[in-house]
Amino acid sequence: GPPRLFWGISSGNLDSIVANYSGNRKVRDTDSYSPGGNPYFGGDKKKKNRRRPDRATILYANLARSAFREKAPVILGGLEASLRRFIHYDYQQEKLRGSVLVDAKADLLIYGMGERAVLEAAERLSRNRDLTAIPGTCLRLTDREMDVLAAAEENLLTLPSWQKINRQPEAFLEAELLIDQESRVSSSRILAQHQQSIWTVQYPPAAPLAAKELDRLYELPFTRLPHPEAGEVPAWRMIRNSVTIVRGCCGNCSFCGISRHQGAELSSRSEQSTLKELRRIAESPDFDGTITDLGGPTANLYGVKCRIGGCRNRDCLYRGEKPPSAHGKRAERICPHLEIDEKAFLTLLEKAEKIPGVKHVFISSGLRMELLLKTPRLLEKIALDHTPGALKIAPEHTESNVLRLMHKPDAGVMDDFLTLCRRIAGKSRKKIHLTPYLISSHPGCTVEDMKEMAGKIRKAGLQVRQFQDFTPTPGTLSTAMYVTGLDRDTLEPIHVSRGGKERREQRRLLENQRPGSRSSRSGSAAVRKKT
Repeated sequence: GPPRLFWGISSGNLDSIVANYSGNRKVRDTDSYSPGGNPYFGGDKKKKNRRRPDRATILYANLARSAFREKAPVILGGLEASLRRFIHYDYQQEKLRGSVLVDAKADLLIYGMGERAVLEAAERLSRNRDLTAIPGTCLRLTDREMDVLAAAEENLLTLPSWQKINRQPEAFLEAELLIDQESRVSSSRILAQHQQSIWTVQYPPAAPLAAKELDRLYELPFTRLPHPEAGEVPAWRMIRNSVTIVRGCCGNCSFCGISRHQGAELSSRSEQSTLKELRRIAESPDFDGTITDLGGPTANLYGVKCRIGGCRNRDCLYRGEKPPSAHGKRAERICPHLEIDEKAFLTLLEKAEKIPGVKHVFISSGLRMELLLKTPRLLEKIALDHTPGALKIAPEHTESNVLRLMHKPDAGVMDDFLTLCRRIAGKSRKKIHLTPYLISSHPGCTVEDMKEMAGKIRKAGLQVRQFQDFTPTPGTLSTAMYVTGLDRDTLEPIHVSRGGKERREQRRLLENQRPGSRSSRSGSAAVRKKT
């Protein structure tokens, strides 16, 4: 029957377009979130009937609304709705689209992680109250309703409209920069953007969960099992014995939507709650002895806090490219107000590996190198005892002009990190294997930049296993640079690789660095000889 309170619509763990298409708009024939990794229903040999449709949020909302004559509010949530809440770029269609809230004609959109907002919405609807001004939500308003809001609300920021963006494409970058700034600082301002015929209004974000609230959430009696009729799902197999310990990210990389979805303010679980979940996993009859991950968006942000309680920037891991001082010492790369608790993570790891039944505790989530440089004991512990094969690092690139556009620290971070890793390896007489994650065809990156990067990666003795072509996903500043061809900092024109030929050429330069390729073999030999 119809829902008592509302229809709650999500497209799943991924944006449906990202799930269905590669960055070069090739149809994906696998889906880690589908039974057996098969994205098609049953034995669909023609491969047309996908389990997750394109722009699933819109289709699901329409299906829910048409299922019953009784009217029930439609509330959107999840990653796809969160990152498509304003005008955004759809790379599969190669065009800008309006807010998913407007396209789905939904009553409310909950952005971010949503725990507070969904409870508030349910409480209001149970009492027959309206859904206006709930923190962490967006509403659709008519021109008349918007006039009333504007007259009553001084703390209102109007973003470039659909009409302006279509007349002046650079206004899309302007809008994205404003949204990014307001998202990072948990602004109290209301944002409004006029679509084709209606307004999307975003109320300020909900407060992030405190440690006790995060503990309570993750201690709910989740089954940790796949649906009995779904069979084995690859994503479930990967994460079934992993534990989330931190939420949010203050890195603000241009190509990443985590800050816009989870927020830049960090929330870490308590040691007690994490160990309680680990014991519950260890007591499972099918547990094989390996905890595959203690992590989150960035594992070593666990326990990190701001000494001054936040600022107008919340750009904690980016200080720009700063040359070494006259004494040869590099300038500080992270915010001096960032309080790093190395002992908290070390203690958690030491206690986790002593739990009866636990043989291995691995860190599989990404790690920020500039933070590990500040915590050498933690780096040594993770590298020698808690790495599943290879330590995952994400320099993304080596060229300063591209790193700046990515909003990543200078290339010297990787050099210093490799030096520290070699020092640890030499002291322990153990090999430390590193897997760098790299991106090709990012806005501002040329073929010459890729050649330079390939040479530096080879010279550093790193083997390339994980890389991808830049994908212009909704809700990121890199996508806005891709669409407009403008620098996020200077608003000057930059090179953008859009054609398939150049994107393939940039990718090939990384593929040639893979283990077993001729270029990789000659590079490794040169490194060994030099060493």
